[in-house]
This record gives sequence, C-alpha cells and structure tokens, in this order.
Amino acid sequence: MKSRLWLLLVGCAVACTSSAAPRQPPPLPKFFENGDVHLAFTLDLPQGTPPFPAVVLGHGSGKTTRDQLVWASRHLTALGFAVLRFDKRGVGESTGTYVFVGTKDSPWVFPQLASDVAAGVRFLRTRPEIDGRRIGLLGSSQAGWILPLAARDLGNVAFMVLWSGPVCSVGQEMFYSDIVERTGRPVADGNGAMSSFHGEPGFDPVPVLRSLDTPTLWLLGLDDHSIPVETTLDNLKTLAAAGRPFTWRTYEGLDHGLSPGVWDDLGRWLQTFAVQAPSKNQ
Repeated sequence: MKSRLWLLLVGCAVACTSSAAPRQPPPLPKFFENGDVHLAFTLDLPQGTPPFPAVVLGHGSGKTTRDQLVWASRHLTALGFAVLRFDKRGVGESTGTYVFVGTKDSPWVFPQLASDVAAGVRFLRTRPEIDGRRIGLLGSSQAGWILPLAARDLGNVAFMVLWSGPVCSVGQEMFYSDIVERTGRPVADGNGAMSSFHGEPGFDPVPVLRSLDTPTLWLLGLDDHSIPVETTLDNLKTLAAAGRPFTWRTYEGLDHGLSPGVWDDLGRWLQTFAVQAPSKNQ
C-alpha cells in the first residue's frame, strides 16, 4: 500500500513539474533555406505569451541587410507582432547573387526575391512561437513589386502592407523617376507626363494583384519623387472596384520615405490581425 502511495506521489510530482515548466522551443538556426540559398535572419519577438502573430519584412532596392530593417521591427514588435527580418539574397551573410534590378531582368529577378520572402513565411510556420494563421508581409518601395508575388505563391497570408509601394510597371516608375527624382522637378510634371510613356514596361504588378484576395494596405506620400502615385492610385481604384480587398492612405506633403506619424494609421489597421484567431475547437 505504501509503495503504491509513493508511486502516486512521485507521478504527481513529475506531472506537476512538467505542467509548470512549458516546453522550450527548439533553438533557432542561423539561416532559413530557399533551395540552395541560405538566408541569414533575425527573429524579433514581442512581449507577451506565444504564439504570436508575425510579419516577414521584404526589402527595398539596394543591398539591404536585416539591420537596415530594425526601424520597422521596433514598431511592429511594440504592436505585438513577431518580426522576421533577413539579409537580402547576396547581401550581408546571405548567400546567392545580388542583382540590381532594371526593366529587362525584373520579370525573373522579382519572382526569385519573392520566393525568398515566401520561404521566410514557410519557415515561421514551423516555429512554435508563431501563429501560422496570422503571418503577414510588410515592405517598402521595391517590395511593392515583390510581396504581391510572394502572397500569390503562398496563397494564404493574413495581410500585406506596402510602404510607398508602386502599383505600376518598372518601366513606368523609371520613366517617372527620370523626370522628377533625378531633376528635382515637381511631381506634377512627372504625373502629367505618364500618358506619354511607351517604353519597355518590365515587370507589371497589376495582373498579380488582380489574382489576390489578401487584405492589403498601401501607404503613399502625395509628394513622392520616386514612384508615380497618381498612376498607382488609379490602378488601386480599378482593382478595388473589381472587388480586391485593397485600401490605401495618402499623405499630403510626404515623399517616398513617408513619416513616423503614419504608424498611427498602420497600427490601427493592423490591430485586426493582432487579435488571437479562434481555434477550430472554439
């Protein structure tokens, strides 16, 4: 009898100890993989109890490292999101080849870069710290071309945010930049000239966006010297009228970099996706 009681007490102690000490997640690797490319990353976690909603950050143009994305991660973790930021392919500690994108190579380079973002989402879905149903994408500038491709590839990301993201072809953006950004002329001159563009378009995101059902927010400065915001807005209005779940916020007097103040609008929009999703048993 005593031996049975002793075994019961020992069993209870083991069970109580196990329930009091939650299982630790497996250690993070240094890289996540996309085929033969190794992508060096940092996973920033917010305060609170996992699993967390998460954001994978896309890159603008140039040789962008994960350290250059801390500005976005700080805001997002404060809003309760985990953030995956990684060195762009061929940059920093990531392997692969970096390509400076132009019109001719954009149709194949952007899908390649989008596949890296999609690989980041798939990696997060393996992590116990992350709620795989609440992973979204956020990026600025060139990411406006890349992230929609990643969303299409994945098929079921929770949301997307495009910070000064163009909704026009690469050729149109370069044409506009040549008129405004490289000369200092007013944006009205660039907007007024867009109808005369008949050059090589390069990658065009509009057909991809037509296929998406991902809730998406664009943040756009009306004094943007880099992308043609009027053309972008025209295309967004057409897409929204066709039933795409797209919305946008515009800001008078702000250029391509926008302002920290736009995080107030972004934070309110993101709260929908920060709320714990119900489980299948609820």
